[in-house]
Amino acid sequence: GVPAALDGRPLTPYQVIDELNRRAGAHGVGRIDLVEDRHDGIKSREVYEAPGAVALITAHMELENVTVERDLARFKRGVDPRWSELVYDGLWFSPLK
Repeated sequence: GVPAALDGRPLTPYQVIDELNRRAGAHGVGRIDLVEDRHDGIKSREVYEAPGAVALITAHMELENVTVERDLARFKRGVDPRWSELVYDGLWFSPLK
């Protein structure tokens, strides 16, 4: 779904992320430091700061934990990493989508 409110207050998706960036970022949420294998074969150290996105993804995953039935959850655990690779590599319009 699309985020539409925070603490019962209607907001645009941009406003939700902006507010979550402020709140979660103040507590160090969303700092990501990792070594990636890039599409061109080069390893690179990447540092990201995305507190709002991490907060939304975490909330979404927790909702899935209590609402998605077992077989679908198992399938999703297998598909999620491949979908992430496609998006990272810029292939979201490829036939694999």
